[in-house]
Amino acid sequence: MDLAGQFWVVLLPIAVFGMSHGGADPILIRALSATKRSSSALWLGGYLILMALTVAFIVWQPTLALVGFLCLSAWHFASTDRLFLPAQTPSLAGWLSGSLPIVGPMVGHPEQVAALFAWLLQQQASALVPLVKIAGYGLLLAWGALLAGVLVKTARDSRAALLMELGIVGGLLLALPPLLGFAFYFCAVHSMRHFLALLAAQRCQQPAFNAAALARRAAPATLGAIVLGLLAWWGLQRGGTYAALQADWLADGVRVVFWGLAVLTVPHALLVGLWMVSPKASRAIP
Repeated sequence: MDLAGQFWVVLLPIAVFGMSHGGADPILIRALSATKRSSSALWLGGYLILMALTVAFIVWQPTLALVGFLCLSAWHFASTDRLFLPAQTPSLAGWLSGSLPIVGPMVGHPEQVAALFAWLLQQQASALVPLVKIAGYGLLLAWGALLAGVLVKTARDSRAALLMELGIVGGLLLALPPLLGFAFYFCAVHSMRHFLALLAAQRCQQPAFNAAALARRAAPATLGAIVLGLLAWWGLQRGGTYAALQADWLADGVRVVFWGLAVLTVPHALLVGLWMVSPKASRAIP
């Protein structure tokens, strides 16, 4: 499937289901502000400032922003995946799962990944293909070395379950085209696990709390992010000729989705990290 076809397939799931797990961030802000005795407005203000700083950094240093976003995403995915991996596995095992959405597409589909990166950096895709291949295979070697170390330290009863999860997720990310693979992991693995963690924390206080209630709380911020993304995409399309719009709509769409996720992920990942390391906050979702 070409990138245009992939884009239309993944756009709705990423916008509605993938982004909605970040739409629940106001819940975490209220929990952290309550346990740390600070104002929710201050947390929200810091969240918005980080978004603005991320936009400025992307404009100033897009290449560094891309590398930084990929590393931050792997760390964020790893911190969530670690909670759901088999028992008696070392903490580094989370990185094996969290890095798969980056390593898998780069190894399995370097040409299409290079095209995506070229749109983001406004460079020639042909110049990026060798770099993506080198980086992909280098990361794969590092991933294999980490896997060997983790297996040595993993209890024998947990090794098969760990290998099964990594094999299924990794195999899909290698085989699926890059946008489809990312949407699968982002929506079906990462977002699902994030929602499950939130539900588990909330049910410590309200046993009857369910997924529908969580969705209602996440809906306003999710809709706001979707509206901002559509406005950004519309703004990029203004002022061009019809022929230019036909040629640029996909690249502009990828820029809006990818960089939009980057802008949201920076404060989201830091907020979730603070929530996870704060036992009081993780048990005090209002």
